[in-house]
Amino acid sequence: MASSSVYSTRFKVGAVIVLAMAVTLFALAIRGFDDGGDDPVLQGGDAAVVEALLPRRNAQVPQQTNVGIDLVVGWEGTLIVDGVEIPPDELQVTPEIGLIEFTPGEGKTVEALDAGQNCVSALIWRSEDGRGVDDRTVPWCFDVV
Repeated sequence: MASSSVYSTRFKVGAVIVLAMAVTLFALAIRGFDDGGDDPVLQGGDAAVVEALLPRRNAQVPQQTNVGIDLVVGWEGTLIVDGVEIPPDELQVTPEIGLIEFTPGEGKTVEALDAGQNCVSALIWRSEDGRGVDDRTVPWCFDVV
């Protein structure tokens, strides 16, 4: 006697389609978490100092997003957002991990990022040398949507 499958052919085809869609969406999600590995700063001479740019170069972000730079421990810096240097009291600095961030907001030097392209420069220096001795500038731009 021939045994009949518990699942119909229609169900099997549907399950394969759903599985294929899930794998495709998973692959697209992984690509969305680009770590900036193609960024020339993170591949060039500053790669030994700069761990990440926030947001990453050419990213699309909302108006109130944080901007910043993640440096190796032992480096300090300040941020210049669209040509305006952010005062030290408006920066969120976590020296234990080398993180320097700025969040635009009401009453701050930069209240909101303008729609379109915004550019940030991080002026960075070795902590032991202090500012002005051997400073480096790390520029990058991103789009506010």
